[in-house]
Amino acid sequence: MRPFSLVVFLIVALVSPAIAEDKSACSVLTSSDIESVTGAKMGMTQPIHFDDIPAAPNRNIKVLGCLLSVPPTGQISVAWYVGPVTDEEIAQLIKMSKDNVGTSDLKKANYKEASKDFPHAGCSTMTPPASAKDGMYLSYCAGGIKGHGLSITYMSPTKGLTNDQTKALFDKAGAHVR
Repeated sequence: MRPFSLVVFLIVALVSPAIAEDKSACSVLTSSDIESVTGAKMGMTQPIHFDDIPAAPNRNIKVLGCLLSVPPTGQISVAWYVGPVTDEEIAQLIKMSKDNVGTSDLKKANYKEASKDFPHAGCSTMTPPASAKDGMYLSYCAGGIKGHGLSITYMSPTKGLTNDQTKALFDKAGAHVR
């Protein structure tokens, strides 16, 4: 019985680090998650490298990122702030997602903004003006889930998502956060 136990122990020991390193922002949304909200299947995924974010003296938050294509309608970007993340840090993430240089520039370009607050998340949509050449619809949610921070952004040249649809995508991603 000991040799069998040793073999099982060795297999678990060798496989466990690989499982632990499998944490990826590309794993928080499945094609069926995306299709149920956008009506299109997920295409290619591309992990994105983000620098860790300083959160306090001697504390950084690791950020995992991913770009997911959603042909032919657009793409989704995911930023997963690996926890533990405090409520104060989540509030800051929500505030920064709605008030930053990019959204300010869109407002100056007469994009129409609609926002909706949810428990532990804030969502917004930015609709380009009819006069905008190459305008891009932008729908995003940021917030906290299971002690992590999460930001989901859907971009499309042809259609936007409502705040409720974007929150549904956020919730589906949150269900896969571990």
